[in-house]
Amino acid sequence: MYTAWADYVLTKIDKEIRSRAGGNENYFEWVKIPPSKRIKSSDSLATKAFVRKRDKYADPYLEITDKAGVRFVVLLTSQLELLSDIVQECDSWKFSKDKEFDDWKTQDPRMFDYQSVHYVVYASNDIVYNDIQIVKDTPCEIQLRTLLQHAYAELAHDTIYKSSSVASPEVYRSFAKSMALMETTDELLCNAKAKLDEEAQEFNSWRAAVDREAKKRLSDTNIVTDNKLNDYIISSLNVLLNRVSVEEFLSFLDNESYGYIYDRIRNRQDDYAEFRTSIILLTYFLSFRFKSSLHRYWPLDDKILEKIYSDLGLTPKWTTT
Repeated sequence: MYTAWADYVLTKIDKEIRSRAGGNENYFEWVKIPPSKRIKSSDSLATKAFVRKRDKYADPYLEITDKAGVRFVVLLTSQLELLSDIVQECDSWKFSKDKEFDDWKTQDPRMFDYQSVHYVVYASNDIVYNDIQIVKDTPCEIQLRTLLQHAYAELAHDTIYKSSSVASPEVYRSFAKSMALMETTDELLCNAKAKLDEEAQEFNSWRAAVDREAKKRLSDTNIVTDNKLNDYIISSLNVLLNRVSVEEFLSFLDNESYGYIYDRIRNRQDDYAEFRTSIILLTYFLSFRFKSSLHRYWPLDDKILEKIYSDLGLTPKWTTT
């Protein structure tokens, strides 16, 4: 029964992660180690009940809540919030924070002062899963960790907590140092990931605007969307794009004073392949907005810029041929 319950809990959480992630690629950006389950053996239960915790349990079999357990390991602490939400929002079980885990942290904060999240979930009703009856209130422990927390916990908890020998003060100091470094590292990585996500969102906004506006305003031409070319140019011009907005780009395209550029683009398409790409409208805008500096970042042939500058009535700020 406990194996079936652990299987059920793991599968339920895993499916929900995949659903919220929106596909396998995003899923594997989060889940870095395959989710695992474990069932305590009779020997392990006996050791916990009558050796390590002999004064704790009046009825060990009923009171020990981690007879079954599952574990999910993600990349960063910021991603643990998603998993916590999934655990807490599921109707298939009732949940509580793992009291035993909290007790461990209180009794020995040197070893358990890390941000791993532990729950115990209890089946809300009798469940039949894979032809096995799971009784209401059957418990299962859920461990949610980051990769760094996992490495720390595997060494600190599984080797020192379960060890029959007493670790020296030097060992505890080493773990304390690693804890401080781990927390700092995680904070830096979370900040870096947040910045990357912000930049990716901005990048995708420009990519979408370039494609959308070209299809809208040049629909009667041989315009094509070359995603690799667009991505290359947007990345190359990122320094300039950070100084303007998509709204400014749209305002330029709506400006009647520059409405003639659409005819100029049409007239040049037979001679220049670049004028048949969706990125061309953005190039006009940036030429108008950064006429003195665009050339320094422009990754393609200068002749294209020369044509665009000419259309806009601008004088190139570089030596032309």
